[in-house]
Amino acid sequence: MSTSTTSHTYFELEITANSSDTEIWLGDDQGFFVQMEVGVLRSNLLPGDYIVEFGLGTGCYPIRLRGNSQYTQRELQAGPPCERPIPTIPPE
Repeated sequence: MSTSTTSHTYFELEITANSSDTEIWLGDDQGFFVQMEVGVLRSNLLPGDYIVEFGLGTGCYPIRLRGNSQYTQRELQAGPPCERPIPTIPPE
């Protein structure tokens, strides 16, 4: 009997807000929020496309995670904003 193991590569992501009391919302490429932290968000994620909001409803900014990455709110907001995808839940 052979055993197959699947290994995934995770990358570190760190996002620092302008203020220590700013909510940082991280969403996946489908528009689902997957993590929220205040001030600094640290996570280990699979490579892919993500969105970030600094407070709900304030505008989204894209992140393309391809390696360990660090961002500040200032540098993300200096780039182009993006539309937050509308999450859809498939029917049962």
